[in-house]
Formats: sequence, structure tokens, C-alpha cells
Amino acid sequence: MTTRSSIPDSLSRIRRHLDALFESRLTLTDNVTLTQRTVYILPTRAGLMLGITLLVLLVASINYQLNLGYLLTFLLAGSAVVGMHVCHGTLRGLAMNLIAPHAHYAGAIAIFDVRLTNGRRSARHGIGLSVLNPHDVDAQKKREQRWAWTDVPAQGSSVVQVAFTPARRGLHRLPTLTAETRFPLGTFRVWTVWRPAAQILV
Repeated sequence: MTTRSSIPDSLSRIRRHLDALFESRLTLTDNVTLTQRTVYILPTRAGLMLGITLLVLLVASINYQLNLGYLLTFLLAGSAVVGMHVCHGTLRGLAMNLIAPHAHYAGAIAIFDVRLTNGRRSARHGIGLSVLNPHDVDAQKKREQRWAWTDVPAQGSSVVQVAFTPARRGLHRLPTLTAETRFPLGTFRVWTVWRPAAQILV
């Protein structure tokens, strides 16, 4: 008989397996330029609530024949579509370059730098970079996950410091990184996953 506690464990194992399979398909590289195929987008909870609200407004406008209701509904829907396009474009075309890390002591937090380069004529806002948080770490380590946020100026660059704690001494490959943004409305989350090829000595 299957217990309730075994169901989340099974789902967690399946998710870890799928994540490992996905990461294994990524190319190891210290320099990456994000394209349409490497940037992913999904609505946030706020975005889902906005979608439900728009659906309710549309049904009410149809039921009561409210012209101003139609105007409000399509105005908000148009703003959401524009926000989705701007959010996706914030990461698309961004270049990320890893700066060679220095050796660190065991037990200390290892910090390395990533340079974000923007080649377009407008600035990119609200970009976060962090170590991809594995699902098999405990709650304390999840709380210790650090996000580094920055804005990248037009036709310029910005350096972000990413931190993680190595498990043991030796030569280790840098952990898988993730970059994300929810700019400008917070209704969509756009992210990417990057596997650096560099190694760090602990």
C-alpha cells in the first residue's frame, strides 16, 4: 500500500531525474549568448491571477454588454502581451561570460564573477543570476541560496558575483547557473540555464 509520504518522494525523484537529464543535454561553455531557443517563459502567480481576472471581466462585459468593460479588458490584455514581449526580450540577446575563478578555502563561500554584456541600444533591467538550486538539498541550504541582481546599461556591461559553498576539497566544476527576470510587470518569469565549463580549486 502506497503511503502519502512516499508520493512526494517519488515525485521528487522523478523531478531530479528529469532535471539531470535536461542539464546533461546542455553544452559546457564559459561564454554564452542567449537566443530564442535557450530562453524559457511561463506566467507567474500574479500573471495567472491577471488571466483569471481578464476572463471574468470579459464574461461580465459580454453578459451585460458593457462597452467600457470591453475597453478595460482589452487594454489590460494588451498591456500583458506587451509586458510578455518586453520580459522575454530582456534576456534574449544577452551575452554572459564567466571570469576565471580563484582558488578558495574549504568550508568558505566561493565567489566568482560573471560579466553580462548588452549589445542593444536600450538598457536591460532586473536580471538575477544564481546557482541552480537542486531539489535534493535541505531547507537550510535552500534559504542560503543567493540571488545577485543587476541592470545592464545600453551597449555596456555589468559584473555580477555569484556565491556557492563547495561540498569538499579538490578540483570542482562550477555549478549550473540560472538567470531570470520578471521585468517589467512581474506577470511572467523568463529564465535560462547555463552550465559553465570552468573549474574551481577548493
